[in-house]
Amino acid sequence: MNLEYRCLKCGSDKYIVKTAVIPEKSPGLKIEIGTYYVKTCLECGYTEFYSAKIVDKEFAKTKKGRRYAKATP
Repeated sequence: MNLEYRCLKCGSDKYIVKTAVIPEKSPGLKIEIGTYYVKTCLECGYTEFYSAKIVDKEFAKTKKGRRYAKATP
């Protein structure tokens, strides 16, 4: 997943990304802390939340794939 995008609501490419730590309740009444990336359009305020676990995992895959692709002629 790539955090670069155009706003789905207004089409602007101006946005800010912040990190939010939010308590989560999992089945069994266990409370955990979840980290999320919050993308907000600077033109209209449209906001999206992305799980940092998933974004970071996808970024690691893409980064490894690109490194490997560059190493092979």
